[in-house]
Amino acid sequence: MIRLFASDLDGTLLNEKHQFDDVIVEGIQKIVNSGHVFSIATGRGKSQCSDPRIDSLVYKVCMNGALILDPKNRAVAKEKIDRSILAQILDEFEEYPFDFVNEDHILTRYPKKEFLERRVFATSDEEWKERYMRDFLPRIQFGKSKEEILNASICKINLRINDVDDYSRLDAFLKAHADWLVNAPSGKGLYEITAAGVNKGSALMKLASFLNIEPNEVAVYGDGGNDIAMLSLFDNAYVPENGMPQAKKEAKEILADSKDHSVIDHMLQTIKEQK
Repeated sequence: MIRLFASDLDGTLLNEKHQFDDVIVEGIQKIVNSGHVFSIATGRGKSQCSDPRIDSLVYKVCMNGALILDPKNRAVAKEKIDRSILAQILDEFEEYPFDFVNEDHILTRYPKKEFLERRVFATSDEEWKERYMRDFLPRIQFGKSKEEILNASICKINLRINDVDDYSRLDAFLKAHADWLVNAPSGKGLYEITAAGVNKGSALMKLASFLNIEPNEVAVYGDGGNDIAMLSLFDNAYVPENGMPQAKKEAKEILADSKDHSVIDHMLQTIKEQK
């Protein structure tokens, strides 16, 4: 019997515009009102991972598992990137427009104009640009010093690849520091760096233990590279048709395309069949 439903957002639970809509919100409300637990499991930060209509009902696994929040937004667990490793990244890779993400904000060393030119306008993905400006820009703190970033309890580092920079040094650094850092991007053209051992799967195991729920009572849903650890860890793993091939390999079942609300529909059907 499934007691905990956990889902990725973009490409899985959310609609084509990467947003919660009435169908999704009402579905989550039905799940929780029926006595089941719902958790978001996303690479997004705390402020972008929910919707006001369901925020007080759901658990949130944020930043690829670096932060777990209860329905009152209290931290159940938090994993920060080691300060000494963070200092090395700041010293050795000044040229990259990283997002340094903590529980509440995104920090960058770049001033706003230069950051937007390097981080946002350098990509040709218009849909991503629109979403970044809408969902992420309001949280960004620009022009931060090295010390300010080191003292900010950073949990995740994001970087979007452009056609200008060379990333071979960063790849080599991550390989050499695999005991300290892991890169689990949700898709192509991204770096999503957290402390080693941090992933959605291990975070959901912690959450299930916290809630006294067995692993076989958890159903997980995802589509991307940062979902693979989660999908491989739980038997009840589901991937929408639009998911990455690597994610589909870990699925118990392939659902319809996420744009058709296949994930929330599958959750509600599962509950119906369990009665």
